[in-house]
Amino acid sequence: MPYPEQLKRKLALVREAFATFPRLAGWEIREVVASPRRLGYRGRVKLVVRRHRGDIAIGLYAPQSHHVIDISSCPVHPFEVNQVVQYLKAKLAEFAIAPYDERDDSGDLRYLDLRYSHAQREVSVTLVTRHPALPQGEKLARALQRKFSFVTGVVQNINESRGNVIWGDQYRPLAGRNTLLEEVVGLKLVFPAGVFSQANPATAQKLYQMVAALASLTGQETVLDLYCGVGPMSLMLARGAKILWGVDDSAVAIDAAKQNARRNGIGNCRFFAGDVAETARMAKAQLGKIDCLVLNPPRKGVQPAAMEALLDVAARKVIYVSCNPATLARDLDRLIQAGYLVQEIQPFDMFPQTGQVETVVRLGRD
Repeated sequence: MPYPEQLKRKLALVREAFATFPRLAGWEIREVVASPRRLGYRGRVKLVVRRHRGDIAIGLYAPQSHHVIDISSCPVHPFEVNQVVQYLKAKLAEFAIAPYDERDDSGDLRYLDLRYSHAQREVSVTLVTRHPALPQGEKLARALQRKFSFVTGVVQNINESRGNVIWGDQYRPLAGRNTLLEEVVGLKLVFPAGVFSQANPATAQKLYQMVAALASLTGQETVLDLYCGVGPMSLMLARGAKILWGVDDSAVAIDAAKQNARRNGIGNCRFFAGDVAETARMAKAQLGKIDCLVLNPPRKGVQPAAMEALLDVAARKVIYVSCNPATLARDLDRLIQAGYLVQEIQPFDMFPQTGQVETVVRLGRD
């Protein structure tokens, strides 16, 4: 689909999701902000590793199946990532590292997770395995680093469950660093293996700048950032706030957020790992009035307990960042029902060449 048509379709997706709820009818939705990069943009690539007709396939599941389509060279991936994936395919066969097979729980390598820093032009590789022992794992990691000087580190994640969840709880460095450094909105950010990051750093920068403009902070506000990850929006907003609290349920992400605050010399923010609902209520109890609440939940949106806590916080201003128009519309309907007014809706193309769209919404109350 030609790129201008992609943007029109994404705008239609947001409109269609909002049209499901009468309270959202009639709101103006701005044109989708285009991505600065249309190909080679992905800063995060997660791929399935399976065997197909005797060969190793590294790619994505076909819709509604566990059949893996090999996309070891994909135009939306950075060139360096495609190089690493193609090299890995050959080395996995050479080192006899067997892809996982969920049908009989055999094999070992389940997924690849690759992060690419557009600022540093570096790649970090995580191998998700079924078992703690990975024979030839360190040899494979050393081979990757010898072949590609831009591979900063190789990490093993151990997922011993038989379900469809990608990540396990244990990480083990095999070679090099277990973090990657990226730069967004003038911030130097460390991303450890496994934590959330936006797929498209160039569009993410535009989105974060929009969030800052919508927040319109004067230096006197108390800000709460829910689902903050490693803290990119938190640290950007903290520059204009009196105090900011960031909350995420990932302890690894929160540790990185604290490190990122120190790295960037930002001292008026605190970060907390824990349940979003409980920590939001704690923030309200300790900080008193919350002037601005920012949230960027996963695709499933805000869960009921977290929504009730969000409403209890009663922030004068709410900025909601979403990658799923359907759950965004559902949650906005609940917020409007509780007395909030939608003030601005701005979609962004975070995922060119796909049917996905990111949206930022500002809400306010009297």
